[in-house]
Amino acid sequence: MYLSVTKGKDPHYYILQSFRKKEGGTSSKKYMDLGTASYIRATYGCSDAEAWARQKLKEVNDSIKEENASVMVSYNPHKKIEARQWRTVHCGHLVLLPLYNKLGMAKFSAEVSARHRFKFNFADILCKLVMCRILFPDSKRATRECLDDFVDAPDFSLDDIYNFLEVLAKEITLLQKSLYEATKKELSRRTGVIYYDCTNYYFEIEKEDTLRRYGKSKEHRPNPIVQMGMFMDADGLPLAFCVNPGNTSEQQTLKPLEEILANEFNLSEFVVCTDAGLASIDNRLYNTAEGRNYIVTQSIPGLPKQLKDWALEKTGWKKLGDKCDRTYDISDLDLEVEKENLYYRERWFKENRSNVREYEERLIVTFSPKYALYQRQLRAQHIEKALRMIERKSEKSRQRQQDPRRLIATAHCTCDGEAAEISVMSLDLEVIEKEEAMDGLNCVATRLDDSVGEILHVNGFRYEIEHLFRVTKTEFDARPVYLRREDRIRAHFAICFIALLLLKAFQKQLNEGLGEEQRYSSEQIINALAGMDYNVVRGTGYVPAYSATALRSRSCEVSGVQIDTQIVLNRKMRQYIKMLKKC
Repeated sequence: MYLSVTKGKDPHYYILQSFRKKEGGTSSKKYMDLGTASYIRATYGCSDAEAWARQKLKEVNDSIKEENASVMVSYNPHKKIEARQWRTVHCGHLVLLPLYNKLGMAKFSAEVSARHRFKFNFADILCKLVMCRILFPDSKRATRECLDDFVDAPDFSLDDIYNFLEVLAKEITLLQKSLYEATKKELSRRTGVIYYDCTNYYFEIEKEDTLRRYGKSKEHRPNPIVQMGMFMDADGLPLAFCVNPGNTSEQQTLKPLEEILANEFNLSEFVVCTDAGLASIDNRLYNTAEGRNYIVTQSIPGLPKQLKDWALEKTGWKKLGDKCDRTYDISDLDLEVEKENLYYRERWFKENRSNVREYEERLIVTFSPKYALYQRQLRAQHIEKALRMIERKSEKSRQRQQDPRRLIATAHCTCDGEAAEISVMSLDLEVIEKEEAMDGLNCVATRLDDSVGEILHVNGFRYEIEHLFRVTKTEFDARPVYLRREDRIRAHFAICFIALLLLKAFQKQLNEGLGEEQRYSSEQIINALAGMDYNVVRGTGYVPAYSATALRSRSCEVSGVQIDTQIVLNRKMRQYIKMLKKC
């Protein structure tokens, strides 16, 4: 490094770096722009700009020399290790901190601290609980023990965590508003189309209370449950959530959360995309006012007879993307040849529904040859299992929709209507025939005038919100929940929501510019960061105790936290921790 000065009345100072060119010879490039002499004197309060510039050059050269210097560490094979001096610490969460700081949690924590009286560090507890929920999900007691192994181990207690949860539960609406306002700028949220779905989480208890109630469990467990509803934006990032008692109807949870979007987020114009279970007539009507609209999946068996017959017709289908106006008979299609294509038919219809005269809606029915082949293959397996059950005379009641017992008919009386001594079991051909008629078919309802392709594309992304819930239940171990008090339970799900937003946003950053086969999953990211442990070298620094991978290297590169070197010196680690806590 050397100093370069441009001549003139107000000299300009640069620090240049020399380098050797590939084709031979040397050249230089600008390393740092120090500014003009007048700027240096005014900014740094010095009278001699050149002397200040040369001192800055010395500091830069000394820093680079120290960074490039090798570190020699000696060990004594006869000296016993000292307690708490030779250990392994976790540093992987540091990679997530730059993005976490952009979620607006510092401002949120300051606002909460100004309204409540407590002695614990609200911001630090919030940050650490979010990091542990992503990397080391466990009970609150186990989480506090785990935090002792962090490189920036906190000093708050388990009681502080419980007290923190009680405060957080009172500020959940402000929390969601703060997250949205911050990420709207940092992550460019796309809210023209939003997705909504519900799931539930079980508790290993027998007695229900006001929040933990017996209801229809997604996992068919006989335990009290709590229901969580969530909105997701068009980028697959969580937008807002609500927590309701386990016996609450899913259809009643949509409108209250939409009102929060309107009142707190100032979001009132969007298209809501949901599944059939949430698509009640009241929710559809609610989403046809104030600039809103909807795209919902529609059950074909649940349609009026005239529309159901129309949906099941074999003729009059169009191929998606077909430039001509040709129609097809789907019963004549070779499914193997056509399995990459999609066929559809659509119509508008009017009917009187729930005292609404001439309610008009658009139905789009699709036929997927690929999905039809899959359903036929699956049914063939179920028929084979059903035949084996008939041989064993297995008469247990059906537990699930895909249970092979649905295909079995059991006769308990004779043709004359008298009770039979022996029950007769056989395949239910009527049920099989009805299922075959539905192979490959799906239906959506909307009031949008957009093209069929655009509507189906929007609806096709709905699977992503199911993936979000799957992450909370598998990677985050959000259930069973071991907390008892209602306020702490609600705060627990708030922590899961922040963790989910942080993880998905970080995943989006990592996968930006990568091909489909190169993209990293949530599970891969969690495993990579959770394994970033470092051996502490007393008085020197931190040596990685993990294998270097492309994912870990990219994570450090994207976050700007370069802790994937052979050793991270104590001074450098302190700088990273101090810098990340200031943000």
